[in-house]
Amino acid sequence: MQKIIIKNAFLIFFIVASSQSHAQLFQNLLIGNAKALALGQAVTADPPGIDAVHFNPAGLTRLKGRQMEIKVLAADFSLVGEFELNNPEIIQRYNELDLVDPMEGARTEVDSLGVYLPVVGFTEVPFPIAPLGGVSYNKIGSKWTFANSVYAPMAFGLSRGDDNPGVIFGRKLAITRLTFFAPSFGYEVTDTFSVGMTVAFSFTGMAANLVYRASGGVIRELAELLDQVCDRTDREGFVLEVPFLNVCGGAISPFGGLFDFDVDLKKNLSYTYNIGLLWDVTEWLTLGMVYQSESVDTLKGKMDIQIYPELLGLLNGLAENEPLKTILLDAAQHPTDGHIEETGSMRLVTPQHLSFGMSLMVLPKLKFNVDVKWTETSQWAELDFQTDNNVGLFGLFTVLQVKGASPNALTVPRGYVDTVNWGFGLEYQYNAKTALRFGYEPRKTGIPDDRRDFLVPVADMDVIAVGFSRKLSKTSSFDLTIATTKSDMFIPTGSSRNGNDHTEINNFIYHPTAGLDTRSSLSIFLIETSYRKHF
Repeated sequence: MQKIIIKNAFLIFFIVASSQSHAQLFQNLLIGNAKALALGQAVTADPPGIDAVHFNPAGLTRLKGRQMEIKVLAADFSLVGEFELNNPEIIQRYNELDLVDPMEGARTEVDSLGVYLPVVGFTEVPFPIAPLGGVSYNKIGSKWTFANSVYAPMAFGLSRGDDNPGVIFGRKLAITRLTFFAPSFGYEVTDTFSVGMTVAFSFTGMAANLVYRASGGVIRELAELLDQVCDRTDREGFVLEVPFLNVCGGAISPFGGLFDFDVDLKKNLSYTYNIGLLWDVTEWLTLGMVYQSESVDTLKGKMDIQIYPELLGLLNGLAENEPLKTILLDAAQHPTDGHIEETGSMRLVTPQHLSFGMSLMVLPKLKFNVDVKWTETSQWAELDFQTDNNVGLFGLFTVLQVKGASPNALTVPRGYVDTVNWGFGLEYQYNAKTALRFGYEPRKTGIPDDRRDFLVPVADMDVIAVGFSRKLSKTSSFDLTIATTKSDMFIPTGSSRNGNDHTEINNFIYHPTAGLDTRSSLSIFLIETSYRKHF
């Protein structure tokens, strides 16, 4: 049973990559293109201006002369989590030990939003507003159109105060993938068929900080641990001193924090490419296709861990007991003050994406768009973390034969699956200057029911958007879109290996609310505007 404490005490690094999961599961929502959002992201066959560099670069051939586009994205979201203890077996066990889980009945909300910025790192923002934009050039009469754009394929961030019970899921979490240079071209093969390509150069940065808490399942293992490695007279102390467990010279609260974990990783240059096709089959039917390549990035940076005195005492106490003394001293060396500073890296994958679209003029003034999209979310079968040097506790995982562990690396399973999603959009040309738009996008999450958790509280959700486009002059136009979506999730006790499983104590996953029913509600509100002008 000695394995249980060590297994659970250091595996939270994967919370870093969970922020990427948040961002990627919000795919395209934060690009900042008002037209795409208003049409349910169904724009593969109806590319939206200069942002065709992302949605379908073949559509750049529709941009004539020199054009510029400025976009402003404003976003707000709320995330609420609630935790309840309803399992009779667990309730009985806690009553026997006279224990009360402080997370029982707890409710957590995000205190503020955040963003990871180049150079600056994690930054709290009261209300995220991002100016973005791009330019295009087509020589009159040429079949070639060239463009460049700045956009954010992934962006997510939040923070919680120290008195917020949600700090066990992150005091702060943030990731940004910012495409700062995207040279692109579109080429008219014929009057009705175009091809295009974009090579996107991006910065990716990520940060996380949290209080690590052991799951409720550890309590039973602690009791058995005492019998095995400590003087049996300590068993009485265990009972009398609940909720603080005297363990071989150390004391540890079964529901208290064990250590603080802080990590900051980034990669200054990552590249992907997009390839697009666009075919005007008739005057009233257009078909499109785009392939967006995956990127496999190694983010590098620092990892900082401060082990709390209670856990430090436990480890030192275990190290004084035979036959563990030799193993622990050799494999789990740690500073006497419990402060560990290390450099390391995280392997992150941005999954490849394929989209097919149709744009159909069903009436002279009414256009209907539909897209079907495939994303290889199964690339998140596991998450890998590696330190530049051997870490003592990682070495101890290896000695104890923890699956996925080596002296300088850990691998945590996620078990996500590929997704197929649809998008639908309507555009009504109200008059010569104004077009009205409506979009609906039912988004599948790619997270199976047995892999849901509060770290990535994203269930299936419906995105609904309304917007308009207004021609301001012969050479300029303005677009505005408002969109909203909500994701509600309920995870019954023990139903998710990634969330609140209490049946497998050896589960190699961070689940600090094991044994608790988990409810979450994620709401997102977006306003996106763009201004395009010939110059």
